[in-house]
Amino acid sequence: MKKHAAPIFAVIILLLPMLYVGGYLALVVPEGTIATKWQGPGPQPIDQYFIDDGWEFYLVHYRLADKIARGVFWPLEQIDRKLRPMDWHPSLSRKPLVRTI
Repeated sequence: MKKHAAPIFAVIILLLPMLYVGGYLALVVPEGTIATKWQGPGPQPIDQYFIDDGWEFYLVHYRLADKIARGVFWPLEQIDRKLRPMDWHPSLSRKPLVRTI
C-alpha cells in the first residue's frame, strides 16, 4: 500500500459504523406501521377496500425492505429495544386517564 492509501482506508473503516447506525435510524419506525398483504384466492382486487377476508394486516418496523432490514439491523434493534422500550411498546408508557381510589 502506498502512504496516502492508508489514511483513506482508515477513514472508510471509521465511516462504516456511522453509515450503519445512520441507515438504521433512517429506516426504523419503533412503534410500527400497519402493512397489508393480499392472501386471498386469485389476483389482488383493485376495486375492493379491505372488505374481503383475503387481506392480511401485519406490523412492520422499517420504512423499506422490512424483511431485509430486520436481518441486517437485528443487533442494533436489540440494543435499541433495551434503550428505548417505551418507543417500541407504546402501551408501557400510557398512564391511566382516571385515577382509581
